[in-house]
Amino acid sequence: MRPEMPIDNLDDTAKQILDAASRRFLHYGYGKTTMSEIAQDCNMSTGNLYRYFPSKLDIAEMFVRMLRREQVAQLRAVADDPDLSSAEKLRSFFRRKFQLAYERFHDKPKAYELSSELLTSRPKIAIEWENAEGRVLADILIAGDADGSFAVDSPLETAKILQDAGYRFTSPVVFHEGEFDALAAELDGVIELILDGFAWRAAKQSALEKRKHA
Repeated sequence: MRPEMPIDNLDDTAKQILDAASRRFLHYGYGKTTMSEIAQDCNMSTGNLYRYFPSKLDIAEMFVRMLRREQVAQLRAVADDPDLSSAEKLRSFFRRKFQLAYERFHDKPKAYELSSELLTSRPKIAIEWENAEGRVLADILIAGDADGSFAVDSPLETAKILQDAGYRFTSPVVFHEGEFDALAAELDGVIELILDGFAWRAAKQSALEKRKHA
């Protein structure tokens, strides 16, 4: 089994390789980029490049894993914002996720090519990404359940359902269908439906509790 590549202790050379490779991936495309070209951009031999990354796919994986960490950190900042209510955190979570995905893929077919290659060759990366974001979303749901905003029995399972509901707004394909404002308005409509559902469930649970203690 291929060991997972480290991400926290990348040295300057590894970072230089990732920077050079990402520029080529996003400009020329993953398929047309070669290891020798990446090595030339870094002023190193191809053999030395292979010492850091065994394959072009390994470079692409690390690039995407670093993107994932940055995005999850931004979503975590939303979840931890003390000035936002639970409903506002949920709304902001999906808006931020949509904005980041839109910026990453809109009018960037080479980014879509890179994403498709990783989904095909290493689907585990996408699963890890969704799971990492799902844990942040579950924490928002747990806090909302605790303060009475939501009624959630299984936060992780509910987070997965919500991620599925919002998938349209993070899939690279949709960004060729419309502009940001139109898609954002559609997303807001979906979020409001979700929040209405949570409010109804919370009110129902509160009424049941009152009957128990009546």
